[in-house]
Amino acid sequence: MAATPIRIVIVDDNKFYRKIICSIIKKNTSLQVVAEAEGGLSGIQAVKTHRPEVVLMDINMPVPDGLDATRIIATMFPDTKVIVLTMHTDEIFSDRAHKAGAYCFLGKDCGKEKLLSAIKACSLEQ
Repeated sequence: MAATPIRIVIVDDNKFYRKIICSIIKKNTSLQVVAEAEGGLSGIQAVKTHRPEVVLMDINMPVPDGLDATRIIATMFPDTKVIVLTMHTDEIFSDRAHKAGAYCFLGKDCGKEKLLSAIKACSLEQ
């Protein structure tokens, strides 16, 4: 019997980037994108609706931004792990993401293997 796929919500205001991440994830049968959102509010709603194991969250987005959305998700849905995936790789952003409740912080240039490993590591924490 096949294992249940890890359910993922992608929250990023860049549609092109969301589609790239979706295409990477869809090639892996142990992962499933259940929703996409272009801003913090729609991302929170997607988590409420789909109850994913993992959220891939950008920082710079429409209200609330990714850090505030991460804080809300971490508080309201503690079983959902948020991976902040951003172009802002300065340590200050990493610190702020972890304080907001992010499980993991990755730069958007991390590469697909590192991203997939981070997603799978989240499921081990469930």
